[in-house]
Amino acid sequence: METGSREKTLQMAANVLEYRHRSSRALYQRLLEKGAEEQDAAYAVSRLQQLGFLNDGEYGAILVRDLCRRGYGPRRIRQYLREKLLDPPDIDTAMEAYVFYPEKMQAYIDSKLRGQNPDRKALKRVADGLFRRGFSWGEIQSALQNYSLNVEDEL
Repeated sequence: METGSREKTLQMAANVLEYRHRSSRALYQRLLEKGAEEQDAAYAVSRLQQLGFLNDGEYGAILVRDLCRRGYGPRRIRQYLREKLLDPPDIDTAMEAYVFYPEKMQAYIDSKLRGQNPDRKALKRVADGLFRRGFSWGEIQSALQNYSLNVEDEL
């Protein structure tokens, strides 16, 4: 393990992060894919963490805030963070940034049902879509009841 090899790998890691933010494990894997030695990749990841350029908790919190604003629920966000190779403690830390936006959930329902008084099949389709977006059945049921009350008020 020579110093030149370490510096080259560190520069490669900086270039990778300049293109797209990644978790520590994802960066390590990417460096290995690009041909870095395991020791050099581990050094680069460790050094970037020491310098403050790589922080999985902050990276996860940024992803959580973005996904919340896009209307995803906590289950789907956790799954996404696992796909980004964040460790469970970092996922838990990142999830502290979770904010529930009921208006996003309501906008999803409105876009699918368009003010109609839906039948059971349409309600199931919408509920399944919300479940895939990561919301619990309780949250879904509450949002659909709220939608039904609003539709009845308009009639």
